[in-house]
Amino acid sequence: MKNIFSMAAAASILFSGCGNSWLEKAQPSTSTDSEKAITSPRDAQYALNGIYDILRGSDYYGARMTYYADVTGEDMLANGDTKRAAKFYLFDYNKDNAPSSLWYQPYRAIRNANGILDYVNSQPEGSLSAELNDVKGQALTIRAMAHFDLVKVYGKPFTQDEGASTGVPIETAKHVPTNKPSRNTVKEVYAQVISDLEAASILLSPARNDGKINKFAADQLLARAYLFTGQDLKAFNTATKMIDAAAGVKTATKGQYILWKNDEYTSVWAKDFTNEILFQLSVTKTESGPGKEGVGNLFWRSGYNDIILSGDYMALLNQDANDVRLKVITKFTDSKKVDFYYSNKYPGNTALGENPEQADIPVLRLSEAYLIAAEAAVKLGNNADALKYLNAIVTRANPAKSVTGTVTLARVMEERRRELVGEGHRLFDAMRNNLRIERKSTSHSSPSLTAQTKSFDRTFSKILMAVPRIEMDANPNITQNDGY
Repeated sequence: MKNIFSMAAAASILFSGCGNSWLEKAQPSTSTDSEKAITSPRDAQYALNGIYDILRGSDYYGARMTYYADVTGEDMLANGDTKRAAKFYLFDYNKDNAPSSLWYQPYRAIRNANGILDYVNSQPEGSLSAELNDVKGQALTIRAMAHFDLVKVYGKPFTQDEGASTGVPIETAKHVPTNKPSRNTVKEVYAQVISDLEAASILLSPARNDGKINKFAADQLLARAYLFTGQDLKAFNTATKMIDAAAGVKTATKGQYILWKNDEYTSVWAKDFTNEILFQLSVTKTESGPGKEGVGNLFWRSGYNDIILSGDYMALLNQDANDVRLKVITKFTDSKKVDFYYSNKYPGNTALGENPEQADIPVLRLSEAYLIAAEAAVKLGNNADALKYLNAIVTRANPAKSVTGTVTLARVMEERRRELVGEGHRLFDAMRNNLRIERKSTSHSSPSLTAQTKSFDRTFSKILMAVPRIEMDANPNITQNDGY
């Protein structure tokens, strides 16, 4: 049974019927939601539910934040130049038409998390119940996640200049509408992300909390933040410690999380809250969610049919004809004998009669923790552990296969592409590791693609999104990204 939240009202981000008008009705981050004062733990729980509703909306993890890094890479593409993902895929945005949602929705989550933290921190020192400690841990994790998302989209990779470049404004106090902050550096933003996650890890319960964040989810996000900032030993230790702790026997106060098995990999995507999902946003048939604008419907051929897998990705995955991940892909051949490939990672719970419109959104999955550990081990020169954690994913995909010899960063990044496609990673992975995106296959055939958008590295200015026009107009202290 999925959790059914008491939901706060979400901002309405409107599209035209073809999905390509980008006529968004959003507010700048200097605005504020109407808020009821939080005066009790129950109020704080309701406020948390409202934030999870923001996260699962189609303008955040329900679609855009989930597909953004894939369609800007080489492994997925917009299925036509008028599709919802087309402007991302083509890098066809400027300072006037850049979407506001990737800025505005994370700041909504931050603002509401700060409201919860303001209440919790006002309680007498040492008097917090286990419930309020957990609420505080969730709010800190959400605030960290939202700042993390913002700095990935709008700030250069930390590893490009050790975080010296311009990031996004850090918001850690209860929102004041008249406040007009300037942008902090990338280094300062990541420091805040890591500080929040380290604090949250101590506060959060390791118990299963389906549809919400627990300690294991926060720890994986922390390992990711360490990896993104070049703190490889901390990334390795955090990821491996979490993997070991999460695998322990499930009790009333502790969840168990282990990798899916090879023989269940094909069917498990159509189930709720399985043992590999650390944090998954719940969507049901009986309540509002991302709906037709959600990532499940965008990936669905019988839905909006917006986003497909590229020939580059299929060539990579077809290197092993027995890779179980091929079974999570549907092939369709049209009347012109052109093949189209669709990811089935968002099918909805078929046992409950759901379709991809009602698909849950996996945000943090244990497979990523193994790949974080493998990548960090490579960078530390620890080949034995690189093999151990990489092969957990390789052999799960095909029990007859394993990696031997010296593991390279390129091999780990290939496995991240195979395993995490459609889950919001590729552009960020390539840019933080100073890799090049090469859109080589014939599926990248749009006449609107240019030589630069077919082959680029992190010197391409449009790997950063333009700060939305509405934000620039409302806040004179905000500077625009270079190239816009």
